[in-house]
Amino acid sequence: EETPPVHVSEEMPEFPGGMEAVTAFLAKEIKYPELARTNNIQGTVLIEFVVEKDGRVSNPKVLVPLFPDCDKEAMRGILAMPKWKPGKNMGKPVRCYFDVPVKFQL
Repeated sequence: EETPPVHVSEEMPEFPGGMEAVTAFLAKEIKYPELARTNNIQGTVLIEFVVEKDGRVSNPKVLVPLFPDCDKEAMRGILAMPKWKPGKNMGKPVRCYFDVPVKFQL
């Protein structure tokens, strides 16, 4: 049976290239929703997800919503991410929660 994810691990999960690379990846991946653009909606969606033991991203969840179309697009962008370096406890990979802000700015 799969162990529940932890919120903190000795070695936290890492995106290849670090947090700057996460921002760059999402900037390329995310398409500003047309409805949000026409209504001048800007802000940040906070997404929580699990970095699995093999580095896959799973179970994304909107912690701080902005606008339904932006929330959906942020989730899509998170799920499109390549594998992460998993978090570790005592040298062994663990399932670990991670939060990433996804910014929408015109």
